[in-house]
Amino acid sequence: MTTPDWTADQVDAILAVFDSRTLQRARPYAATGMILDIEWDGTTLKGVSRGSGAQRYNCRVRVDMKTKHVSASCTCPVAIRCKHCAALVMAATGGGDPEAPAKQEASPLTLSRWRTLVDEITRSAAPAAAKPDGPELQLGLQFSIHRNRRGADDLTIRPLTVNEQGRWVKTRLMWKNLVSGAVADRHPAAALDVLTRLGTSLAVNTPSASVRDDMSLLLATPKVWDLLDDAHDAGVAFLNGNTAKHSRVIYGDHLSTRLHVSGQSAGVHVSLEVLVDGDPLPEAARRSLFPIGRPRAHGVAQEVGDDLYVGRIPHLTTTESMLLVSGVPLEVSDDELSDFQAALPTITADRSIVVDPDAFPSSSLTGPFPILRIRTGDAPAAAWSIGYESDGELHEFPAQGPLSGRFRTARTEQAMWDSVAPELEMVARSSHRWVETAAARLEKQLPSFRADYRRFNRMYSVLRQLRGRCTVPDAFKSIPEYRTITAPLSELEVAILCAETLPKITELGRVRVELEGTPPDYRPAQAPPVLSFAGDAQSDWFDLQVTLDVDGHKIPITTIISALASGETHMVLDDGTYFSLEIAQLQTLRDRLEEARELGELDGDRVQTHTLNASLWDELLELGVVDEQLKEWRARIAQLAAAKPPHPVVPPEGLHADLRPYQQDGLDWLSFLWDNGLGGVLADDMGLGKTVQTLALMQRTVDATPNARFLVVAPTSVTANWAAEAKRFTPGLNVVTASATEKRMGSKLSERANDAQIVITSYALMRIDYDAFAAVDWAGIVFDEAQFLKNHNSKTYQAARRLDAPFKLAITGTPMENRVMELWSLVSVVAPGLYSSPKLFKDHFAEPIESGQAPERLEVLRRRLRPIMLRRTKGQVLVDLPEKQEQLLPIELEPKHRKIYDTYLARDRQQLLGLLDDFDGNRIQVLRALTRLRQLSLHPGLVDHEHDAVKAAKIEYLSEQLPVLIDEGHSALVFSSFTGFLKLVAKALDDQRIAYSYLDGSTPIGKRGAQIGQFTDGTTRVFLISLKAGGFGLNLTAADYCFMTDPWWNPAAENQAVDRAHRIGQHRAVSVYRMVSSGTIEEKVIDLQNRKRQLFDALIDDGAAFSGAITADDVRGLLS
Repeated sequence: MTTPDWTADQVDAILAVFDSRTLQRARPYAATGMILDIEWDGTTLKGVSRGSGAQRYNCRVRVDMKTKHVSASCTCPVAIRCKHCAALVMAATGGGDPEAPAKQEASPLTLSRWRTLVDEITRSAAPAAAKPDGPELQLGLQFSIHRNRRGADDLTIRPLTVNEQGRWVKTRLMWKNLVSGAVADRHPAAALDVLTRLGTSLAVNTPSASVRDDMSLLLATPKVWDLLDDAHDAGVAFLNGNTAKHSRVIYGDHLSTRLHVSGQSAGVHVSLEVLVDGDPLPEAARRSLFPIGRPRAHGVAQEVGDDLYVGRIPHLTTTESMLLVSGVPLEVSDDELSDFQAALPTITADRSIVVDPDAFPSSSLTGPFPILRIRTGDAPAAAWSIGYESDGELHEFPAQGPLSGRFRTARTEQAMWDSVAPELEMVARSSHRWVETAAARLEKQLPSFRADYRRFNRMYSVLRQLRGRCTVPDAFKSIPEYRTITAPLSELEVAILCAETLPKITELGRVRVELEGTPPDYRPAQAPPVLSFAGDAQSDWFDLQVTLDVDGHKIPITTIISALASGETHMVLDDGTYFSLEIAQLQTLRDRLEEARELGELDGDRVQTHTLNASLWDELLELGVVDEQLKEWRARIAQLAAAKPPHPVVPPEGLHADLRPYQQDGLDWLSFLWDNGLGGVLADDMGLGKTVQTLALMQRTVDATPNARFLVVAPTSVTANWAAEAKRFTPGLNVVTASATEKRMGSKLSERANDAQIVITSYALMRIDYDAFAAVDWAGIVFDEAQFLKNHNSKTYQAARRLDAPFKLAITGTPMENRVMELWSLVSVVAPGLYSSPKLFKDHFAEPIESGQAPERLEVLRRRLRPIMLRRTKGQVLVDLPEKQEQLLPIELEPKHRKIYDTYLARDRQQLLGLLDDFDGNRIQVLRALTRLRQLSLHPGLVDHEHDAVKAAKIEYLSEQLPVLIDEGHSALVFSSFTGFLKLVAKALDDQRIAYSYLDGSTPIGKRGAQIGQFTDGTTRVFLISLKAGGFGLNLTAADYCFMTDPWWNPAAENQAVDRAHRIGQHRAVSVYRMVSSGTIEEKVIDLQNRKRQLFDALIDDGAAFSGAITADDVRGLLS
């Protein structure tokens, strides 16, 4: 015998799979030598448990220490995780003995080898009482048959114990002592307790016997079986008092009953037979039968030779008890024979019945044949049964019931079922719960397979298969005997079964079909369902009526949406018509209606007639048929969604420019917006001529309406450029630049703008002098570099939104830089009726997109914005634009510079990580610390002037490269987000006597033009520009090299700067060098840029990826 090498903790973990009751009942088994033949093969613990009499149970406990999975199976009635398996673990490890020492290493065998040897030799002999081990004495119950004082046979029990020689004796233990509690404490506690309870129970039913040594079982209540079970589990020996050697009583579920119908000269007799292990008793043995329980028996004691069987037989009726007690059969007369024969099949599902071949007179018999009953109504189901016809009368038997009836044979009926296997599978497939029902049936029946260990294992594997992903055909192969089980059906399944499956079964002609109830005439829809839209769009709001037309039935869309929300795949109408809900139009309709409700476009069933969300309603109306009253509204929606006029717009004569094809498309789109009273966002890539397209619209408008006046709002640095571009492309338009407030100018803005068609001002002036601008009647307002409006909480945004004009246009190459809500800010200014509520927009679009919870809404938002936002990239429209080459240029820090940087990083990292616990509250401090690290990556002198003399590798690199480029005839732009670093570069250029232009935010407007002019005419070949000041309003195509000396959080800002050179008018390839200090925060900033670039591309440029704005996790990544 080998045992597992488990530690005490492992044993406890294995025993934890058994419940406390099972463990309590297992301990006596493990302690009294009931577990034999223990073997361990490394994964499976095997053993044999002794049961009642000669009964043996095979136990297996499989343990996987890696996955900590434990499975326990046994051939006993419980079958899984029973007391025998728990006792096996205890016996092999000592885990059931509370006195056993904790097991640190593999313990010796709990059951001594000599005990195993002795037990194996004596196993088939009559069991002797176990000798007392220590002070405890084993207990037993003696079952005896004898005559009582009234001369009748009686079955009694009395307690026994053992003497010092190990023999069973009566003198040491009596019921009266047990009941009174006067028994010496020399017996196992569990056994003593249960015998005390048993004696008390029997004494209540036979009070005069409470002082006797023997008490009768015949009058015991059904409770006695629980007490006997407990006694048996506690190790109490059940002994046969009618044999000299006290052989064991065979206790358990070996006994059962069946009704026996036998023929007589007149009528038939019905008797109740007792079966032992499924076999009827010999005639001689039937006389020694003792029913237990009065007046209704609930158990039996049966002598078979020298063996005594005792066990419960539940659910006996009063009449069956009478048959059992009296032994006298029921008589059925000839007059009642036909009625009895007809009634007999009705009880075969609940009782085992055997009918002698000659019990009933011979008759003409047809069968067997399969019957399929389709139950409709409240609990629909498809049920199989077996039919026979005798003398024209139908006899029907359950398909899963026990074999009964004199004309039935298992072989014939099995052949019948095999012949209709296709029909069985068709019916099973009709129920989506068939496999689930089969699994439940198998799980319930699994314990009945205990006697056949191989079958038990096979069926247990089948059960696991059924609980997994199992199809009906797979289940049929595994458990063909379950093919006829009854499975519930839904109304839809009944409809499909009746309309589609039954005709096929009927055509085969092998099954009798019976319909119970009066089902409707089920049939599939003859034509595909059609959506219909109706309403009267003559007022500001109208009621939208959406219905689904199915074969003439009009179903309200609310009914359809409710069914879809419940997970329904089909719908059955009252007249039996059924149809699929899994069609693309319905899924799209549900999504669009949900979007409309969430965004306030749909109020109940009411729709705003003049909605700006054209693409939403256009997509919805395309799903079905629109009635006559809605056709005009539908045409308007379709036109708005298309976002272009029916014919191209002729460029105005006053425009002094030849528009490129894509610019002509832009003019068409802008004209469409203007003609329909809509605003928009012109989001073309930088350098594609957004200004000239807008000026073309202004010229067209003024030509048609001479008194039209436009306001252009732009950054201060760009206002001069707008004036210059207007003079160049639309010289016929009168332009006024408002560069100061009314108070400072000493005149009214309305007076100065009186003769102007274009008024140009800055964002700051619009905000400061808002009332002056609000007092002017504007035909349209243009917001250039409209990213200045992205913060909808700012005063600038509020002023832009409040300014009144029938047309507003936002111009920006970067309509979104960080968050989706920035788009809402622009849209709410130029098309305030589209998404009026920032909360609704945030809940429906921004948060689901940025969090990744609903990435599909990214595509939806792009479609919604397409009518009012136009964006073309240079790669799409400028095939002749020179190439732009971008290169990441790693720069190694000088040793002293590296030491200074690492010192600061080590000091700041922990402080920064601590601040991230409240990122929003500490945002300013966090960004300040990150800025310091970025400055240190450039030059330590930017943080502490003590380090001004330290060499900076980037300055050294520029000092080497710029002179070479100048000598080769190139010009270069040098960008930095830190003006302090630009001044250090300027000093290095001064030392080399290299002329340069310089521009940052502090450069006066008057000097900006001079600096740009010097670079454009070639006087200077290097232009030092701060990233913020050079991000917009400059045309620097004279440069063909760009150096980005430090990466900025937002890649859009860098792209804007680079596009000062890479734009229309550039004829040379542009080389862009992004300088990154190796091993510093700049490398992490590049990673962050890439994620932000994905965000912009996904939403604006039809990309597929996505990322959000800077978060606490982003900062942690920067510090990693």
